[in-house]
Amino acid sequence: MDIKKNFGNRLRELRILKGLTQEKISEYIGIQPENYSRLENGLAFPKPENLVKISIVLGVEVAELFQFKHLTDTDEIYSSVVEKLQTDKETLMIIYRFLQSMGKL
Repeated sequence: MDIKKNFGNRLRELRILKGLTQEKISEYIGIQPENYSRLENGLAFPKPENLVKISIVLGVEVAELFQFKHLTDTDEIYSSVVEKLQTDKETLMIIYRFLQSMGKL
């Protein structure tokens, strides 16, 4: 398991859920946007003091930054996606158009 890559994916997920850009979150925690991008891309790991700042900005406990199971549990991913598509027609249409544009449908 690549912890830096999983950590970066988790950061990206939480940042998007919070509606923040990489630039905005890097400003909040006091690092350069390029350095924050390296975190999300799994190329670097934050200093301990920045872990705390990141958790505060994202509104989660530090431990939640390391909850990766959902990133690799395909059954859980499948269930979540199916539930979302069944209850949110706008998201269904977006996914449909996306898959069409990629030639997957």
